[in-house]
Amino acid sequence: MRLFLICVIVFTNCYYLNAQYKIKASNNYPPFNYIDENGDLVGFNIDLVKAINELYNNQIEISGAEWQAANSLLENEQIDGIAGAHYPGYPDNQHLYTRSVINTSHCFFYNNNYHKTITIEFLRTQKQPVVALWKNDVLVRYVLSINPAAKFVYAANYNQLVDLLEDEQITCAIAQRIGGMYYVTKHQKDYIKTTNHRILERSMGFMLSPGSIELAAIINNATEILLSNGEYQRIYDQWLAEYDKESNGLRDYWRYIILISAIVGFILLLLIVVNRILQARVRRKTHDLQHQLYLNSEIMKELSRQKNKAEQSDKMKSAFLANMSHEIRTPMNGILGFAELLKTQAYSKEEELQFINIIQQSGDRMLNTINNIIDISKIESGNEEAQIKKVNIAKIVSELYDFFSVEADEKGIDLLVEPEINTPLQNFYSDSYKLTSILTNLIKNAIKFTNKGYVKIHYSLNSTELKITVSDTGIGIAPEKQKAIFDYFVQADHSHSSGYEGSGLGLSITRGYVKLLNGEISVSSTPGKGTSFTFVLPNLKTVCTPQELTITEAHAEQVNFSRDNDLNIVIAEDDEISFDFLSHILSDISGSLKRVKNGIDVVKVVRENPATDVVLMDIKLPKINGFEATKRIRTFNKDVYIIAQTAYAQENYKQEAIAAGCDNFIVKPIDKNQLKKILSKLKQPAISE
Repeated sequence: MRLFLICVIVFTNCYYLNAQYKIKASNNYPPFNYIDENGDLVGFNIDLVKAINELYNNQIEISGAEWQAANSLLENEQIDGIAGAHYPGYPDNQHLYTRSVINTSHCFFYNNNYHKTITIEFLRTQKQPVVALWKNDVLVRYVLSINPAAKFVYAANYNQLVDLLEDEQITCAIAQRIGGMYYVTKHQKDYIKTTNHRILERSMGFMLSPGSIELAAIINNATEILLSNGEYQRIYDQWLAEYDKESNGLRDYWRYIILISAIVGFILLLLIVVNRILQARVRRKTHDLQHQLYLNSEIMKELSRQKNKAEQSDKMKSAFLANMSHEIRTPMNGILGFAELLKTQAYSKEEELQFINIIQQSGDRMLNTINNIIDISKIESGNEEAQIKKVNIAKIVSELYDFFSVEADEKGIDLLVEPEINTPLQNFYSDSYKLTSILTNLIKNAIKFTNKGYVKIHYSLNSTELKITVSDTGIGIAPEKQKAIFDYFVQADHSHSSGYEGSGLGLSITRGYVKLLNGEISVSSTPGKGTSFTFVLPNLKTVCTPQELTITEAHAEQVNFSRDNDLNIVIAEDDEISFDFLSHILSDISGSLKRVKNGIDVVKVVRENPATDVVLMDIKLPKINGFEATKRIRTFNKDVYIIAQTAYAQENYKQEAIAAGCDNFIVKPIDKNQLKKILSKLKQPAISE
């Protein structure tokens, strides 16, 4: 029905449509009407007039002018009206006003950096608030009605008004809400807030000449239609909605609301349960007393156990530290002692070679001790993680057999591998490094404590688990020691292994790795006859990382090197001794050898020398580390072969190096033969040419 009436009104006034009207709008009253950066007159009232023109097919001409100039034109009847005029609030026989198209109001603006919120009560209680505004008697009287002691700072325009709020001495400002928020948003000062308290509300519409009755009817009817069809709302949302939002007052007090709600809720809950608590207290009292007696008894027992455990732990740690001192000082004695001999006297080449071998063996022994301490500390701290991937059990066992065969032959014992008959090849997933460490520790221990007979490795594999037994015919373990054999520091008390070197941490590391891989380990032993260690590991295929980062040699096969098969090598190493060692072992295979001492310089040198074949990248470099340096090099050079060299032996460092773009990974102390083996593979393509 409403739409029908609107249509009747439209058709009733059709004879007005041929009329021509001229109206003006202020060109400096954003966002209602203003000149934009392109020189166009835009704004809420402008789009409203355009929508009216589209509805009535009327040629209402709207243009911009200074406010005073527009009023003069209207008084002289040179135009028919002014858009965006506020109604005066008193009878005006000189003009005709359309229906209101928008209501405007004033409010207080404040800097949220200086005040969390501003309220009327806050202004009333201030000793001498300073308020920014433009000269307007109505606004001044309103502020003085709140606080007669208020002081004023006058602004000439909105830009100046907004800038005044940057001064901490300014308590607040009072201005037209929508216009003020337009300038706040324009200058991106989101810390300037408004109060929700609206004052001096006024209506805005079209102020027309007294004779423009037809134009008033067109505007009023069109406004009704625009309100009905949603076009008015679209124009409002486009120009004014963003600047006319009310802040949620509750947001300023949410902490207090939550606190009060919590207190009230607690009191209500307390009132509900207090009666039941009082009723149950008598019944519980007797039970609590009995339970307390039981707890006291258990606490005393536990305190006694903990005391004994602490005393035993202190004893073991003291023994461990003493043994560590022995395990470090003994090889150091070999290193420093024989190094001193080599410096002080002249010996035959055979004797010098013997001394060098002793120094190397002592270094290997000390390195093994340090690695054990690092491994056990990682297990103890919980920082060790499993790197699950597909492993070849037969290959691991075969490699360990080859490695330990020499040591077994030297002791005159047999090293046997005994796979279970009909053990099929399975896709077994576990941590290759930790599985190898477990077997290495067990085989090493078995050979160490076996003087005659054999050491045997028996394993079986199916789709769900791997079972391996390492047995020997050695000295065995006393029954009372078998339960504690995997505990830390047990080796350190020399109770069952006097005369055998070692830190006593190997089996502790073994047990830690087995538990990390969700497995179980057990021991059976007879003193004088031998020992068997058995561990079972589940197939961890379900937790395998989807894509494994592995070192590949395919890159080396695609590289063609120059300089008659000599390599252009850059060594990124800040340690002098490490560099001297590398430069000596690489001198015979390098065409050129450059050294840099920090991560920034290695990137620069590789960039300036595109013919670089190999970069030996120390991970711990000054300025930027080796990982970051590698990433930067890969942005401009995908071909150079980068070998990460570091004292960090953990698997996660290896994976991080490969992820950063390294092609290979070698652990300090660097094995000369291992490094040359890697570099020899790089040289093969050039030889084949």
